[in-house]
Amino acid sequence: MKTQTIEPEALAKLARAKHEFSVSAQPDDLGWVVCVHDMQGDRLLLDLESKAAAVFDALEAVEQRLRALGIEQFDIKQMEKEEGYDEWLIGEVQEALDDPSPLVPHEEAMRRIRAAIKAK
Repeated sequence: MKTQTIEPEALAKLARAKHEFSVSAQPDDLGWVVCVHDMQGDRLLLDLESKAAAVFDALEAVEQRLRALGIEQFDIKQMEKEEGYDEWLIGEVQEALDDPSPLVPHEEAMRRIRAAIKAK
């Protein structure tokens, strides 16, 4: 099933027209996405180029974009942790701390992360 989307200009128009809708920020694999809930269903906010769903690295960035579009209030949906998540995370961190491999410089790590994101 294809995810429905909404362009930033259309969301701003909804806000100005005072239509009945709500907005939420939801965690995503890469950051935060904005979901608009209205009579047309749930739709993800597109990026400024209207090519893909907008992904924000912080809630502050979500708030700034929404305020620029005329949205003063939005909900924040928290990701539910699956049972055993805390134990898994602690194990992953301990494994990384115990890893004798040489450290990766920050610049190299960021290059690898950007390449992985771009490849998606």
